[in-house]
This record gives sequence, structure tokens and C-alpha cells, in this order.
Amino acid sequence: MESQIVQETQQPMSEAWLQALSRVCPPMSLHNRNWFEQIIHSQLNGQAELPYGLGLDNASYMDLKRAIASDDISKQELLWKQPFKASLRKRAQVLEEVFDLRMQERNELSSLLFAHCNDKVPFAFQMAIVVATACLSQSHLWHNLGLRNRSELGDLLKYNFPLLHQQNTNNMRWKRFFYRQLCQQGGDYVCRAPSCQECSSYSECFV
Repeated sequence: MESQIVQETQQPMSEAWLQALSRVCPPMSLHNRNWFEQIIHSQLNGQAELPYGLGLDNASYMDLKRAIASDDISKQELLWKQPFKASLRKRAQVLEEVFDLRMQERNELSSLLFAHCNDKVPFAFQMAIVVATACLSQSHLWHNLGLRNRSELGDLLKYNFPLLHQQNTNNMRWKRFFYRQLCQQGGDYVCRAPSCQECSSYSECFV
């Protein structure tokens, strides 16, 4: 063990530092990097229904931004603090306060996604929290996340939560699908009909 420590200290500092970081924070895949960058970009520009930090705690959000390593995001963060962005900051604060009142609901959604995370995909757990947070807004989930369309959301979910994605065999809208899963687990959020065919909102759930 001692010889291993000595050997590591003899490596160039930059290489040793990168190795240490990789143990603490695995490299992010290109797929998740692009999705997270887009979601953060949308949030900072008021194009996503998310609070600042995407629902993550401050340390996790900082780790996420370091892993993305985007100069564009860094510039947007600086603009975010400027006076002319005050209305967007207020909007994000209101969203955070509203979501805090529904913390139990968000935690149950997060737990559902955690249980289906792809353990081979770094930052899938962080993605679970962000998706669960976005579910609390009223619009379509892809819009709440600031994505371009529902197809892009499907790709994101399939990549990070493949087994859960497979269960949506009838192409149910994703937010409704998640809440239906909670309902089947004993929750009391939506879908009180004994079957989809007997539900008055059937046409609203499927695409």
C-alpha cells in the first residue's frame, strides 16, 4: 500500500489530479453531457420549468457543472447574476418554493427513477432527481426540462432508465406513466380508474 502511495505521488500532478477526480466523479458520457447542458441552458434562459440548480443540492449541481465543463454554461451563469435577469431569478425562486411544498411527491418520483437507473451510466442518479423535479410542473415533461421534443425525452429516459422505459409499452405520456407507476405502488396521485380502458382521461394519457 505504501509503495502504491509513493508511486502515485511521483506522477505528474495533473495526471494524479485527474485520476483522483475520476474516482470521485466518473467521466460523464457524451449523451448525458449534451442533455444536461441543454437542460441547464434552458433553465438559465427561462425556457424550462425548473428552479436554479435543477432540483439538485448546491454541491451536486457544482459537481454536475464541473463534469460538463462547458464555457457556454459558465458565461450563462455570469449573466444569470446580472440585474436584467432578476425576473428569471425570481421565477426560479418561486418554482423552488412551490416544489418544496411537494417534497414528498418529488421524493417518491425520484425513488421510482432511482430503482431503474442504469448503473453503467454516470450521473443517471442526478438525472433522476432532475426529471422528478420537472414532473412537478404542469406542462409536458419534455417542455418542463427544456428539451426540444418528446422524442428527445424518450431517448434520455431510455438511456438513463432503460428498464423503466421498456415498461411503457402503450406509449403513455411519460409524466402520466410515472404517476401511474406510483399509483400502482400504493400512491394516491392520479389514475383511480380500475383499468385504462375504463378511464375517462384515456385519450389524454396516450399519444
